[in-house]
Amino acid sequence: MEPMLAQFREVVEGLSYERPRIPVVSNVSGALAEPGQLEDPEYWVTHVREAVRFDDGVRALVEQGVSRFLELGPDGVLSGMARESAGEDAVLVPLLRKDREEVTAVLTTLAQLHVCGVAADWATVLDGTGARAVDLPTYAFQHEYFWPTGTVAGAGDIRLAGLGAAGHPLLGAAVELAGGDGLVFTGRLSTQSHPWLADHVVQGAVLVPGTALLELAVRAADEVGCDTVEELTLPTPLVLPERGAVRIQVSVGEPDDSGRRTVAVHSRDDAGDERRSWTLHAQGVLVPDAVTPDFDASVWPPRDAVPVDVTDCYERLAGAGLRYGPAFQGLRAAWRRGDEVFAEVALGEETDGTSFGLHPALFDAALHASFAFGDDDAPGGVPFVWEGVSLHASGASVLRVRLTRTGDDTLGVRLADPTGAPVASVESLTVRAATAAVRPDDASKSLYRVEWVPARGAETGVVTGPVGVLGEVAGLATVAGLLDDGFVAFAGLEELAGAGEVPGTVLVDADASLDGADVVGSVHGAAVRALELVRSWLAEERFADSRLVFVTRGMAGTGGVDRMISAPVRGLVRSASLEHPGRFGLLDVESGTDTAAVLAALTADEPETVVRDGEVRVPRLARTNPADDTADPQIDAPLPASHDGTVLVTGGTGGLGRIVARHLVVERGARDLLLVSRRGPAAEGIDALTAELSGLGARVAVAACDLADRTAVDALLAGVPADRPVRAVVHAAGVLDDGVVESLTPQRLAGVLRPKVDAAWNLHEAAGDLGLDLDAFVLFSSVAGTFGSAGQGAYAAGNVFLDALVEHRRSLGLPAVSLVWGPWAQDAGMTEGLSETDRRR
Repeated sequence: MEPMLAQFREVVEGLSYERPRIPVVSNVSGALAEPGQLEDPEYWVTHVREAVRFDDGVRALVEQGVSRFLELGPDGVLSGMARESAGEDAVLVPLLRKDREEVTAVLTTLAQLHVCGVAADWATVLDGTGARAVDLPTYAFQHEYFWPTGTVAGAGDIRLAGLGAAGHPLLGAAVELAGGDGLVFTGRLSTQSHPWLADHVVQGAVLVPGTALLELAVRAADEVGCDTVEELTLPTPLVLPERGAVRIQVSVGEPDDSGRRTVAVHSRDDAGDERRSWTLHAQGVLVPDAVTPDFDASVWPPRDAVPVDVTDCYERLAGAGLRYGPAFQGLRAAWRRGDEVFAEVALGEETDGTSFGLHPALFDAALHASFAFGDDDAPGGVPFVWEGVSLHASGASVLRVRLTRTGDDTLGVRLADPTGAPVASVESLTVRAATAAVRPDDASKSLYRVEWVPARGAETGVVTGPVGVLGEVAGLATVAGLLDDGFVAFAGLEELAGAGEVPGTVLVDADASLDGADVVGSVHGAAVRALELVRSWLAEERFADSRLVFVTRGMAGTGGVDRMISAPVRGLVRSASLEHPGRFGLLDVESGTDTAAVLAALTADEPETVVRDGEVRVPRLARTNPADDTADPQIDAPLPASHDGTVLVTGGTGGLGRIVARHLVVERGARDLLLVSRRGPAAEGIDALTAELSGLGARVAVAACDLADRTAVDALLAGVPADRPVRAVVHAAGVLDDGVVESLTPQRLAGVLRPKVDAAWNLHEAAGDLGLDLDAFVLFSSVAGTFGSAGQGAYAAGNVFLDALVEHRRSLGLPAVSLVWGPWAQDAGMTEGLSETDRRR
């Protein structure tokens, strides 16, 4: 060593130096270099021999007022290392990244510095490239964006709200609790603000990974001077909504005599009721004691470790219910040695981990290596309990991983950087199966109901031009009484078309009454009349700039048979409104509603309104939680759990019916099933299904029946053994005949309504006539009826009838639940064979 240093000294002494023109921080002292210090050859010899005081050097720069750092090197390692020393407000930018094209990296760096206040000579930089300056858009082309962007930080000053900066991508603010030593971090998570979270899907739900909850605890520990997360239990998964966000709070308790503190992570729906309680997702203990790293990864890959093929890793994990998108697919290589698995993981090019202690996607990818233990003895699953977690270095983008199996469901975890230096250690991680990751009570967060809320912007009397009325509209004053209030009466569409000026808004009565005792015939008749009116309205060019509003009475609440007969009109009109925006509307009134309230409803700029007690209301989706919902106890367990009777499943031999049948047997304990369809025993694959269900302990009967035929339904129910009477009905049958409303005909409409309207009413009546004591009457409805669905007017009409039938049964004190499904993830029933275009629509 000494001969080499002597030779180095001779070389240095032969060099000449110019005095630096700007101050330089010495890596030897960690302070500003003294005058002439850098010209002394002995300094450079010392520089080679002594430790580099990088942290002291960065802090010295900060003391000199430096807030922007540019790393000149092949990668961004030093930028990540300097983050803690430079402070959260500092800008640290690497000039080059080893995995990015040089020109792109340099220009991106200059742009980052430029927007942070560093002047850039762009003319020189872009000289010879052909780039030219362009004028900014004029005001007429200025854009306003109303959708959330992918940025993390907002532009507001949180200090105005009495909060401090949290200094973390997952957290927005921090506040110290007065009168003690506690601390609370707050944040807001969504797949819009943090798009990479959408790549973590467990059992079909977007789950905030357990590594992210741990990252929050580590950040909290760092803030209060603790070095280790002694324990962190994750009792309830944090499920992100498909749209919208959740608020989070990370709370840290006061220290006890030994310095230990409690930590907890809670969430609440950002769009929910402010009175709703917070949900606990993580709780544990932070301690000041540091853990000494014990992982040597300098020899890599380890000796005697056998390579493991990782090419199908993510396909196999997907089969277990763990679907990882690109941000989480970081596993690059793996080796196994007995009860140890070694792996290499890396963040994707589009993911920046420098602002995290340890990016959750990178940490999660490290755990994916557990699949290398094998199918039979792999712990697998998702994090449940963390113990003895310490972070030794921050900002990693590549890791060397060692997983040690310590039990059937426990692992030891050691992480290092590409040089072998320790990054993090976990004494013990307990995992749980992916099938248990999203519990039934968590699934309730995806349940919604329609609520009618006061409309905003509805101003009484502000309507442009007269309002037309076709005939007399039920629930309103007579036409003669309306004429003085700006309403103009027309006998029908023909008279309206011949008028000198067609009003911008025209009201038409959509109420229907029972025709004799024929409920089914009355429903079909009301739907056909509405369809013919919609098609005629669209066919007349003179109506192109006007809106036809269908008026009903009492549809927003429970009602009698008449309300049920009129219900399909709403589904049809909702779909027509989507196909032809601004051409149709729905208005529901009470008997005797005054014209002022009607005018207010028409100014609300809403496709659908109701008037109740003179107040205009509009439909909105609201989350519903069975645990909190005392008004609707049946939604807690809508599918039956009958052990002493038969469960009748319509559409039972189709794709959807088979899924339901398996669920009833496996999850609900049903022992007697009656699967009904048009084909019955002739359905393809039915023998295999009955054998499967029989093997699970169920007795299965299969019957062919046209449920739209009342006589056939009576015969079907009469054939059920007396010792196993029908105790529950699940009506899952249905057909599609999609087409825009102009293409629909009464025949096509009837073909879709029969398995919905006719079959459901026949089941309802037959059960009552036979005196069946039903525990459950479950109807499979659709969001096509609730929202409307372009190209599915007939299907929407049929499903709104199901919803109305449920309200009718409940008004009679009978059990009934309508499950308003969206498209099923499985290729089953009506979703089978759909193209990707259809799925997106």
